[in-house]
Amino acid sequence: MLIPTLAFPAAALLSEERAQAFLQPYLAILNQCIDDGWSAWKTHYFHRAHVLDGRPRAAIVYAEIVNRALEEFRGLEGVKVVRRPGSLMIYIGEDITIRFKKMRKDGRCSNIKTVTQIRFLAQLQLPGMVDGTLVHAGYQLDDLQQNIVRKAIVCQLNKRVLWDIELTGVPAEMVTMPPVDSVGQPAAEPRFVAKRTKAELPADAVKKRG
Repeated sequence: MLIPTLAFPAAALLSEERAQAFLQPYLAILNQCIDDGWSAWKTHYFHRAHVLDGRPRAAIVYAEIVNRALEEFRGLEGVKVVRRPGSLMIYIGEDITIRFKKMRKDGRCSNIKTVTQIRFLAQLQLPGMVDGTLVHAGYQLDDLQQNIVRKAIVCQLNKRVLWDIELTGVPAEMVTMPPVDSVGQPAAEPRFVAKRTKAELPADAVKKRG
C-alpha cells in the first residue's frame, strides 16, 4: 500500500483565529471530555497502574473520553459524530474535523503511524470524511505520566504544528502513584515489622512474659 507524501496546502487550512471562532462553543465540552476520561482512569484503573503500562493506559483513557464525547456531542446542531472501529471523528459543520489523541511535549500526536494516521497528519481526507481542517484535541502528561499538564486543540501538518488552542478549565485532580514494593505490588504497609524490644513493651506485657 502506498503512503501519501503530498500534503494539503497549508494556505487552504483554517487559521488559528477562524478555528477559534468555529470551536468556541465546544471548547468547554472538549476540555471536560478529556478531564472525565482521565478521571475515569484514576477512579477505576489507577490501582492497577503497576500492571498497565503506557499503551493500555492510553487506550483506556481514549475509550473513556470517547464514551463521554458520544454523550456530550450527540444531537448538537451543526455537529456530526461518526464512530468507527478504533476511531471517533467529530465534524463541526464542514470546516473542522476533530479527534482525540495523547500529545507529546511539542504538541504533536503520540501514536502508531498507520496509513490512516499519516493521511490525517498530512491533512488528506479519508474516505467518507467531511472536507475541513483536521485537528486533534489532545492531552499531555507530566514526566512521571501521573497527571495531565496540558490540553489543547492542535492543527498539525505532517511533523509541523501550525497552531494550537489551549483547553483550560478546572484541572483533573492531581494524584501520586502509590509506593510499589520489590515485586511490583502497591505496598499499603511495610512488608516486615521489626519485633519490639523488651524495653519498648508495656510494663504489664513484660511481667506476663516473665
